[in-house]
Amino acid sequence: MTQKAVPLPANPAAKTVPQLGFLQRHPGLWSPLGLVIPLLLLAIVISLVNPVFLDGRNLFNVFRQISIFLVLGTGMTVVMAARGIDLSVGSNVALSACVSALVLKSGMDAGAAVPLAVFAGIGVGGLVGLVNGVFVTVFKVPPLIVTLGTLTAVRGAAYLVMGPNQLRNFPDAFSFIGQGRVFGLPMAGIVAVVVVLFGAYLMNRTRFGAYVLAVGGNRSAAIRAGIRVGRYEMLAYVFSGAAAGLAGIMLASRLDAAQAVLGAMMELHAIAVVVLGGTLLFGGYATLLGTFLGAAFLGVAENGLLLMRVPFYWQQVVIGLTLVVAVAIQLARFRRQGMTTE
Repeated sequence: MTQKAVPLPANPAAKTVPQLGFLQRHPGLWSPLGLVIPLLLLAIVISLVNPVFLDGRNLFNVFRQISIFLVLGTGMTVVMAARGIDLSVGSNVALSACVSALVLKSGMDAGAAVPLAVFAGIGVGGLVGLVNGVFVTVFKVPPLIVTLGTLTAVRGAAYLVMGPNQLRNFPDAFSFIGQGRVFGLPMAGIVAVVVVLFGAYLMNRTRFGAYVLAVGGNRSAAIRAGIRVGRYEMLAYVFSGAAAGLAGIMLASRLDAAQAVLGAMMELHAIAVVVLGGTLLFGGYATLLGTFLGAAFLGVAENGLLLMRVPFYWQQVVIGLTLVVAVAIQLARFRRQGMTTE
């Protein structure tokens, strides 16, 4: 699920876009498989400290817990591949969950309400992504500023939609998304894996993925190659927003509740799993396998801290430091390769 070479469509100038063998040309960068050994060692240490870690129910809960971060991380991976960032995903989770809950509680028949609620949640998320994309591509506002602003604005919109209230007790068909099992596996985890595989297909096998990586790797070369840079940047934000909408649906389904405070700080988790997995913060290279392993690593670490009864605020310290260390490692390897972030 790592970025691969994707043939560009017939366009003489397109041959100038750097696409092939990113890690082969820069072997000092972090391969996603570098997380496998640390992940196994972490799991072994936690299981020795508390054997409950290997209990089937606990592993089930870990898989279900990381499913939301996998979905968010997939959208974030696509945005970061285009050299962007989306800080609004946590607030987007809340707004999408609230909109879906309102549809479910609108009084219509559950058979129609559930698919409509799912469609509405993903649609609202995609609309937020479209707003981000418009400001980034049309008005040329830096992504950090745009999504920092929508982080606050979308959270405010969630309170406007829901107020201080909480909606609960959704139809069983909706609750199945976050709580159900299929052959003993959490439905939420299955949904997350499907999303990751779909993201990997987009990035590895389609023109969309090739162009997004080209834009993130060398925007000027992409423009010279005739790529409509703004279009693909905007689509990357729409994809991230739709993924956040789906994550909001999954969270509301798992909790069987929706309110405007949902999703707080989830943007930090999403960025952490992506950077930890090896996707470049500076664009041009993306790995969905790395995002999967990054989510697994962070999920196992959080579960281990919980089993060791470490207070919640220390868990936040660990997540924050993990992100800082992962970025620092990326920068160090960039410098060793003689590369720049410009």
